[in-house]
Amino acid sequence: MATIRVDGFRDETIVLHFGGLPGRMDAYTLGEALIGFAETARAISSTVDPGQEIEIVVEAAGPGSYRTVIRRIRKDGPGLLTEGVKAIFWAIVATVIYDHTLKPSDPPPQIIITTAEVTIKVGHETVIVPRNVYNTSQNAKKNPVVEKGIRRMFRALEADKAVTDFGMTASLNDAKPTIQIPRADFPAFPKTAILESIDEANQRFRRERARLLVIKPWLNHAKRKWSFEWNGVPISAPISDAGFLDQIDRHEVLFGAGDALDVEITYKQTFSPELGIYENDNNSYVVSKVVAAVPRS
Repeated sequence: MATIRVDGFRDETIVLHFGGLPGRMDAYTLGEALIGFAETARAISSTVDPGQEIEIVVEAAGPGSYRTVIRRIRKDGPGLLTEGVKAIFWAIVATVIYDHTLKPSDPPPQIIITTAEVTIKVGHETVIVPRNVYNTSQNAKKNPVVEKGIRRMFRALEADKAVTDFGMTASLNDAKPTIQIPRADFPAFPKTAILESIDEANQRFRRERARLLVIKPWLNHAKRKWSFEWNGVPISAPISDAGFLDQIDRHEVLFGAGDALDVEITYKQTFSPELGIYENDNNSYVVSKVVAAVPRS
């Protein structure tokens, strides 16, 4: 039975391990995976250490199956990060990501909680997590932006068949990652649902399913733009779903900090010849239908 201890992540850096051919990794896969990881870490930081503007930077690369060192720093330059969180931050991130890879088991996981630590026995694995890390990670994983980042990272890894596993460890010199997730255990996320796409000369209209984090609502039928966060990016969009707005009027839907909406959203994209890609028109977002309200809890 394998035993995983998360208490080894106590430095200011974490090492990401990408299994595959030694020293080689597709640049697109690496870029998308690192962006997804950075989005996850920043979302967790905003939850467990609010008020800290931080950046996630690549500090070094290591030999063997591709490895990279990641550091969390203050966005505005040198300064103190919250000491209590700094000591356990990467342990929290590792715990949240590992938690997303756990599949339903029979029998269910056995969880033993003591004052100092939490022991989770799942199948042939035993995971030992410091109690403060476990409690904080349970709160952090409720942030929908955290799942968005994890989804982005694992979709990139899943799409590249050369990636055999993903791991996290404390040092470049560790022979084996502390947490190692084989390809077969990569979490399965539903693909983003593009419901409609109408192409014209240099523009296209798109309608898709999305989960939007509510930043600032307008709780009436006025055609004002709500403020949302979508995949970690701020956007503004009015809600044209009259039925949902009627529910708000009748107090059938209530909002709190960190709540989200599962919606159908429409927007336009314009092709940029200079960049060779379609760019979203930030003024065209409209929430055409609200499928469900998603409380943070």
